[in-house]
Amino acid sequence: MSGARAVTSGVGGQLHGLWGRVPKAARMCALVALANGVAWSLIVPPFQVPDENAHYAYVQQVAERGTLPRQTQPEGPLSPREDQLLSALLTFGIVGHTDNPAPDTQVQQQVIDAIVKQDFPAVGSGNALTATSNPPLYYALQAIPYKLVPGGKVLDKLAAMRLLSALMGAVTVLLVFMFLRELLPGARWAWPTGALLVAFEPLFGFISGGVNNDDLLYLTAAGVLWSVARAFRRGFTPAGGVLIGGFLGVGLISKLTLLGFVPAVALALALLTRRAWSRDRRSATRGLLWAVGLSAAPIAVYALLDHLVWGRGAIPGGVGSVAGTGLRRSSINEEFSHVWQLFLPRLWMRPQFTYSPLWSTWFEGFVGRLGWLDYGFPAWFYRAAEGVSLFVCALAVGELVRRRDALRRRAGELGVYVVALCGLCAEIGIESYRYLIANGGVFEQARYLLPLLCLYGAIVALAVRFLGPRWGPALGAVLVVLAVGHDLFAQAITISRYYA
Repeated sequence: MSGARAVTSGVGGQLHGLWGRVPKAARMCALVALANGVAWSLIVPPFQVPDENAHYAYVQQVAERGTLPRQTQPEGPLSPREDQLLSALLTFGIVGHTDNPAPDTQVQQQVIDAIVKQDFPAVGSGNALTATSNPPLYYALQAIPYKLVPGGKVLDKLAAMRLLSALMGAVTVLLVFMFLRELLPGARWAWPTGALLVAFEPLFGFISGGVNNDDLLYLTAAGVLWSVARAFRRGFTPAGGVLIGGFLGVGLISKLTLLGFVPAVALALALLTRRAWSRDRRSATRGLLWAVGLSAAPIAVYALLDHLVWGRGAIPGGVGSVAGTGLRRSSINEEFSHVWQLFLPRLWMRPQFTYSPLWSTWFEGFVGRLGWLDYGFPAWFYRAAEGVSLFVCALAVGELVRRRDALRRRAGELGVYVVALCGLCAEIGIESYRYLIANGGVFEQARYLLPLLCLYGAIVALAVRFLGPRWGPALGAVLVVLAVGHDLFAQAITISRYYA
């Protein structure tokens, strides 16, 4: 017993030491993000986060059966326990119908209570709807709070699972802070400003308060960018390779959207290895092997298990694999035009959209289109947000111009972040086009860009640093106050949407 206590004490001491090396400001930012995510989890009614019913069904399949869900034709029902509750909660009578609030009458509550008390089976057809093809890591983690909550009450289990998602959001903000610390080492006042604006970003808080595998995607994407920035600043070592490869590998088995980061990581590894080669070839080689091995091993094991054990095909999901009806024929030229116009002005190209995705999908969506994209801010608020955003971006550009000599020296690192942005946009755009061809519907949502939260924080930090140590902290304080107001306004319209 004394030996076991010694081992436990040693591990606990190491963890405490690691936590102690994290700046206090970073820990405070993470705690703020955790509190905000928990607040969102309590405000938003059950299953009103996009696809939360499907993600819960996936977790239930893992926890109850120990297997992954499978596509069934026709699409089968979820477990009776979940389906009956979804019906009692009037879930799909609320989604898309902004005049319909969440159940709030005594009669409605009695119906919900009656459903909860009945012991319906927790096993369904094995189909988890839109979540079926996702990799399993997020759901395996969520199976822990699912199993820890006693009894079979769906709402209790969902609440516990939402808390784990909020914790993932807190770790994401911590990693954003650490990224800014490596990226801008001489601007201490800018790090918490960028991290707090991420913490109070309403769309991020909303998703962090729900059950959605995007939460682990955001965490691992932030981890990839932090580990890359760390390696550029501190040198490429085997430990750096472990961090880069570990975060990327875990991210790929969290959600395949992180495939968009693979070209950026490949470029980073090439630049880092080349720079470290002349100083210590052995260390550089080991770092590269660790990075490549840890990136590739998880997705390779997942593909093999999917094919040999779970019988779901080599890698279900991913770019170009969305099932559909083949309503249109695909064209390479049209696909390129679609991807381009999804993010940029159409120039000479034939119009692919009847609206401006840059404004309607990405800007308004990022500022706040919540629920199942069925409510948001009044029009004047988006215009005000546009003015603030342009002001912040102008200051950030000014900082880059002022420090252009340093920017030239770090051109390779900047190129990595640009490739990460372009790679993620290309992955989203290709998926968007092929979903359109298959189903004739809209795929893209602003939350798909949130793996770039580190770069959002960097823009804010650059803007604050432009004003220097005298006025920069003052601007940072103003931006944080505006961010808090933005988040509170989002929570207020959410309360009005569901409970008014």
